[in-house]
Formats: sequence, C-alpha cells, structure tokens
Amino acid sequence: MIRNVHNITGGPVPSTRPASVLVGLASAAVMLAAAPVVPAMGATSTTAVAARAQAAAEQKKGSPGTLVMIGGALDENAEILRRIVQEADPDGPGGRKPVIALLTAAAAPAETAAEAADSEENNAAANGLYYGELFKRLGAMTYAVPIDTTRNAFPGDAYGPQGADTRAVARQVRNADAVFLGGGDQTDYVRTLLDCRPAKDEAYRSCRPTRVLGAVRSVLRGDGVVAGISAGLTILQGEDMVTGGESYEGWRDGAQRGYFDDPTTLGYLPYGGFGLWKSSLLDSHFGTWGRQARMIRLAADTGHRQVIGVDETTALVLDRGSRQGEVIGRNGVSLLQVEGDSASWSYLTRGDRVDLRGGRITAAPKSAPLVGSGPAPAPISDAWDSLAPKNPGTYSLVDLAVALVRSGGESATGTTYETDPRFATVLTQDGDTAAWTTGGGTSFTGLQVEISGVQRGAPGRRAPRNVRYEA
Repeated sequence: MIRNVHNITGGPVPSTRPASVLVGLASAAVMLAAAPVVPAMGATSTTAVAARAQAAAEQKKGSPGTLVMIGGALDENAEILRRIVQEADPDGPGGRKPVIALLTAAAAPAETAAEAADSEENNAAANGLYYGELFKRLGAMTYAVPIDTTRNAFPGDAYGPQGADTRAVARQVRNADAVFLGGGDQTDYVRTLLDCRPAKDEAYRSCRPTRVLGAVRSVLRGDGVVAGISAGLTILQGEDMVTGGESYEGWRDGAQRGYFDDPTTLGYLPYGGFGLWKSSLLDSHFGTWGRQARMIRLAADTGHRQVIGVDETTALVLDRGSRQGEVIGRNGVSLLQVEGDSASWSYLTRGDRVDLRGGRITAAPKSAPLVGSGPAPAPISDAWDSLAPKNPGTYSLVDLAVALVRSGGESATGTTYETDPRFATVLTQDGDTAAWTTGGGTSFTGLQVEISGVQRGAPGRRAPRNVRYEA
C-alpha cells in the first residue's frame, strides 16, 4: 500500500447524472470495442433525453450491492472517501451512522505490539487504525477485522488467520453496512479468507469461503458496499486473478498458474479471488505502473475478453445489478476488450460513466468533444515503464494515447526498454475512435492496441529489478 498523508478536504460528492450524449461501444452487450463517432457531446437532443431516461430506469433496476474499485494510492482523496461513506449510509440524512468493517489481511502482520498500535506503520493492525481514523472523520463508525496471515506474532497479538472462521468476527462483519479491503498482496486475502485445496505454487482450483468471507458476501447481497484498494480491488474478481508479474516478462514467457517469489513472473490463480465481480479481469495501479500489456497477455492466455484497470487515486463506483459505473478521483479507468495480441482501449476520467451491460459510455457532465490536430506523437521507449519508479508512477502509455487522440495522426508507437526480444505497442485511431475532455482530463474510446515482437537487439538488454513489488 502506498500512503501519502494529506488533510481531507473537498466538497460534496459530484452529481451522478448522465451526460447528454452516449458514446456507443458496440451493438453487443458488454462489448468494449469500437465506439462510433457521435454528435457533439453535451448537446441536447431527443436521443439525449431518451438516454437519460433509460439510464435512470436501469439504475432503479440495480440489484443489491455496490463495488468501489480504487486503483491504489488513496492519498486521502476526499471525493473517494466521502463516496464510500455516502454509499454505505443506511438512512441518508437520518441519525444512524454507517458502519464500515475494515479488512486489512493483505498487509504484512505487525511484528511487535508497538507496530500494531501505530497508525503510521504499514501492517494489518496499523492499517486498520489508519483507515478507521479516516472514516471516523467523515462520520462513519468502523470495526477493524482482526485477521492477518500470522498467528501470535507477538505476545497479546489480537490478529491472525484464526479470526476468519470465528463466529463472533463474522457476525460483526455481517452487521456492517460496508466492507473496506485494504492493500498489500491479494494472495494473502486468499490465504486467510479462503480455505483452498493444496496445489503446486498455490495455483488453487478448489476453495471454500470462510465465515468472514461469507459475511462479506452477505453485506453485498444486502445492498451494502464493498470497497477495495490496490490488492483489495484485485481480490474482488472471479477466476484467473493476477498474483503478480511485469508486462515484459509476461509477454516473453507467458502467464503461469500460481504465485511466485520472482516478482516479475506473470502469475495467476485459476480459482481467482472472492468472486464479487466475475465479468472482467481486474487490476490496480493500472496506467500508473504501465500494466496494460500484462493484462492483455493474461486475458489472452486465460481466455478472458474484458479487463478493467484502475489508476491510482481513482475509483470506479459500480452498481452490480444495473452494471452502471462512474469514474471518480484524480486519474482514469481503462476498459480493454481483448482479442488475441490486440485490444480496443477505452480510457475514462472523472465523471464519465459506463454501462457494462449494454456497452455504452456516457461522457461526464460539461465534457467537450476533442478534435485532434497536428502531427502524431513521436515514438517512445520504455513504453511499459520497466525503469519507471513505482511512486509516483509515469503513465507512459496513457500519455502516448492522449497525445495521439489530441493529434491528427493515425498511429503512435512505443517500444520496450528490453531488447531480447523487444516488443512494440502500436496505438491506432480511426473513424471509430472518439475523444473528449472532462474536468479530470482527456477521455477516449475505440483506440486500437496491437502488441508484437520486433527484431532482437544485440546484445540483449534487461531492465534492473531492484524495486519492492506491490501486487
């Protein structure tokens, strides 16, 4: 988990009303493919009125449960934190405060009582204190769920894996209005909240939920909220959850079943995560750490078609029933529709909405259409951010895509830093590509992504891997 501490400031949660023009993604449901050119966004029309009415009707049909997928580096973002509390509030302006259960088992266990009691430390118990302080400032009540991977790490340790099947702990979680899943390593959520049949490299195929995971699912079924950040986002998905790895090694070696000590190996769990969202592969720190290529590879190797990737300090608020989602926060959310070694890429920023049932994107209120001009951007190297620092991140491929849609060019290319072999990512815009600006940046849909190997370099070059990996 990356933690940058700032004071919580900010106004009310922004309006969730749809914009007046829809950008169609494809005729088939949940096909995030090419988006046709549309009339000027923000224009009022009969189509716009119908679109608003349809969106409102679908929102009312939403079945229980809201997911808040946060891409990492919360940075105490007021908009995201307030939205979680708002969604969890059981009676709106009424007197009862929402109760949020805080699950932080993906973080390392505390080694001493002093570490466990210090909210500035980064361990399961300390993170429970830290998030508790944040949500209490916004009027919520919290319950720190005493679960981590190690039993009796120090005298008097209240945390441990035994809590996952404790009836009293499960009862506290079940009575909450929301559950917040902290960051760390998503495989530690599997190790603590699921009871899996042993498998080589932890490539589990058969698991049963513990009592506490059953309680988390119960909160969601009861029209509650489950929010997850970083590893807490990734664990929300169903089958073939990513366990780690870098884009370059994933393309060079392919995806491998299991969890690996080598942080560059692209691994995945066949059983997957908690199964709270089964329609897409999920990933965090997405554009921030250049993870587009690793998830295209994983999707292609496991037979999945759709990827949702969320950038840092950004969230996708998703109604599970209506499948309507809204982007909030500082950066963007990527939607990839994968076909072999290529994908169609949509990138949504603050205020944009997506209908994952019908495959439509709604531009943010007060958005403006973008008509590109000028030459295409120059080729870039290290497009997959092998050398880039993880904090604050580099956004190389996102920046290249934004530069392309702002230009009058047709394509842009980025190559890997590594040369044995070297891979090229080619971005192409055509008549099906649309772009617009929002208060949060530049959005686009229908940008084609194609990855291929190019001639090997001599001598071969590999990026140094001396940074601490976070899944």
